[in-house]
Amino acid sequence: MKTNPSTSTLRLGSLLKEYQGSAGNVVKIGCLALASAGIASLFFLGVVSEAQSREWGGVVALSIIGSLFLLPVVVAIYALFRGRGACLRLYENGLFFRRGGKESTTTWAEIDSYMQETACRIVKQDGEVIEFGQGLRDADEIAQKIQDESLKLMLPRVKAAIRNGSSVEFKGWQPANKIPLGKGLSNYMEAHSGFTVDANGITEKDGGSRIAWKDVTDFGITEETRGPRMKLPIRLLHIADATQIFRTRYGLLGNAHVLLALCAEMAKPPNQTEADKPTG
Repeated sequence: MKTNPSTSTLRLGSLLKEYQGSAGNVVKIGCLALASAGIASLFFLGVVSEAQSREWGGVVALSIIGSLFLLPVVVAIYALFRGRGACLRLYENGLFFRRGGKESTTTWAEIDSYMQETACRIVKQDGEVIEFGQGLRDADEIAQKIQDESLKLMLPRVKAAIRNGSSVEFKGWQPANKIPLGKGLSNYMEAHSGFTVDANGITEKDGGSRIAWKDVTDFGITEETRGPRMKLPIRLLHIADATQIFRTRYGLLGNAHVLLALCAEMAKPPNQTEADKPTG
């Protein structure tokens, strides 16, 4: 049921800024759909020609290929329909988001997990998921604001849990069991299932390898490119000791910004020797 924004946002405090859907994103999706539809039409013209010649093997092959090129058209139409009327408002204490007739609100304190690259995905503590995507104007500005505000609240909670002897999970996006060729895609995208951290160190959930905080020699974010022709830049979070390195896609790890901040507090600063440590 649609709520009244003036009522649902009272707890969010003062309005800071409003963001509308990006016209450029609509044009980009539309161009992709038209290009795919054009290519698909060429294959279906070939189907007609092959049918007239009674080359049924060619008919089947061209029909399959043409249908594959129609898939992006269907996805583009769905994306445009789903994203109609997109609007996001940032408030002092949280945000309000509306898209396709659905409205969601969250305070910064209610955010349990934030993942930037999978459509800017927020998971609230009650399980509600808010995905507002990259189709909004100034999407980077929005992402930075959510990251900054959520870090202020999440980092103290994580540190308190660790001090009390608990471990904390940082879950990653892992397609291996969900889609065909998922394992290959996972490796290509540097996507992993995440990490578990405690007072003594960090452990990979994928293979169980562990790095102790006292042994960390380097951590941070590096930028690399993927793809044989279209070089796509990606940001990788890395944590290393003298013998191994953990790497994962920064934007595909839930609360990656919190883990990076935690490393800065728990691990010895990179390249710091015993002689470099400050004395009391």
